[in-house]
Amino acid sequence: MGQWSLASLYHTVVNCRDLDESVAFYRRLGFEVLNDRRDVTWPEFVAGIFGLRRASGRGVLMVLPDDPDGPMIDLIEWLEPKAVFPDPDAVATTVPRIIAFRTRNVHAAYEQLTAAGVRFTQPVYTPAEALGIVGTACCYDPNGNIIEMIELEPGVRHSRANEALAKGS
Repeated sequence: MGQWSLASLYHTVVNCRDLDESVAFYRRLGFEVLNDRRDVTWPEFVAGIFGLRRASGRGVLMVLPDDPDGPMIDLIEWLEPKAVFPDPDAVATTVPRIIAFRTRNVHAAYEQLTAAGVRFTQPVYTPAEALGIVGTACCYDPNGNIIEMIELEPGVRHSRANEALAKGS
């Protein structure tokens, strides 16, 4: 790319129906508030950055305490324009929005979050050992996003699906 390159993932914006409910959910996952901007008036230039005519909202920037320099979650409740959300009780008919997190002890996460009332797509899935995945579980955040929690075997960076398929596993 010559004179420039991407350095790292900085943050992901999560559009929220209810910012306070979303902050509580992501705290339950282990995030901490880094910067609370619920009462900040957005400057006019923000609309242009996002290709909008007008933009205003409330936001909270969150980070995982064990990864303080890692990517952040930027929760935004859009006041103008209003964001559109899927019906949380409807059967999925469109491709979901997914945010995936590498997780320590996905089985315990599933048990504790289920007990706290978090809705999962199904129980923890444990695929064939050859894939290098201990287990994966997906739940819904308050905005209809799927949060994937995946636990990989030690030393595994990503699923070994290509290798397993090549071997016929």
